[in-house]
Amino acid sequence: MGTEYDFTSYIQLVDFLGLCFGEQTEVVLHSFKDINHSIIAIHNGHISGRDLGAPLTSFALSKLKDKGKEGPPYYMNYLGMSKNNMPLRSNSFFILDKSGNPVGMICINTDVTKYQQAAELLQKLAFIPSLITEDNENNSIEAFQSSPRDMINGIIKDVTHSAGISIERLTVDEKVEIVRRLNIEKFFLIKGSVSEVSTMLGVSEATVYRYLSNINKKLKMEKLS
Repeated sequence: MGTEYDFTSYIQLVDFLGLCFGEQTEVVLHSFKDINHSIIAIHNGHISGRDLGAPLTSFALSKLKDKGKEGPPYYMNYLGMSKNNMPLRSNSFFILDKSGNPVGMICINTDVTKYQQAAELLQKLAFIPSLITEDNENNSIEAFQSSPRDMINGIIKDVTHSAGISIERLTVDEKVEIVRRLNIEKFFLIKGSVSEVSTMLGVSEATVYRYLSNINKKLKMEKLS
């Protein structure tokens, strides 16, 4: 721990990184020469409430034995906590000497309070009552499509579980199921819908009408049974 090491370039890096990341991010440089007064450079110390000469954290002490021996010399995206209990996203990079021994560490701690508040707001804005209320009648979701063709493509994808499948690969059963689903969505109330479906499924309009006739007959039989 007493090995002399020139941290000059790292001290300059601390200010550079601090200015790059902004006031919500603290950048700290530790020297392991004196772990009780290890901080030799710090930018935005208000994040953790520390200053020059503050001691090494217990987390860093617990990891000292690991670094420089096995694995990469850093820890990324772990949870930190400031003195006033602000959650921090923390990252630490161990500085190694020529022999591979840790002599110092750069830590980057970002106050994520505002991000958490934004995430909570987004969750509230994204709240969809029909998806979570127990008394919802049919659990249906309104899907907004930009064109009838998009709607057909969406149902083809659902039925075949594949996007961009060629018409030639569609089976008769799949084509019937696509027409059935479109019928449920009241798609055939749209003018020119039969022609659009026949083109996309590679069948004649008469075939689409036959599919619809059989589907409707089956529905009537199910209602009567």
